[in-house]
Amino acid sequence: MGAFFLDDILNSFTKQSPTQPTLSSNISPAPHSGANDNQKIDGGDTIRFTYNIQNNSNTQYSFLTLETNIPRNFLNFIHNITGTISMSDNGKTITFPNLRLNPGQTLTIHFDARVNYFSDADKTIFTAPELKTKDRKSIVKSARKEVVARKWTRDYPSMILRKQK
Repeated sequence: MGAFFLDDILNSFTKQSPTQPTLSSNISPAPHSGANDNQKIDGGDTIRFTYNIQNNSNTQYSFLTLETNIPRNFLNFIHNITGTISMSDNGKTITFPNLRLNPGQTLTIHFDARVNYFSDADKTIFTAPELKTKDRKSIVKSARKEVVARKWTRDYPSMILRKQK
């Protein structure tokens, strides 16, 4: 039998366990993204959005929705979605509905998207994710993450603009 210490019992009662999930996010150039060697993001490059949800509680969550709050008009060609089987795109932002989170589970969702071409100014692309219950109550929010997509300063690829005759 192992040794018994009163400190171990007292510490087990005083330790605080998280009562809600934690949420973090990241935006980075996607593998084989077209980003320059200096990791600058230009129009036409592909970026990766990553969301990590950690449930350190003893609560099981069902029908959660991850709201990304990404301005959808800055992106196109969303692909390589992993970690979930459903995505919703309402034209304004991207959400991931019907998530299930078991006690002790870590869920990682990521996807790639191509940055639109902009010629007027650099654009700040961001995500400010929030995890909500099925009755739309917020469980946790994450800090806003952002990247700057540089405006397109060269001629547009011929596949984007029609040639004038």
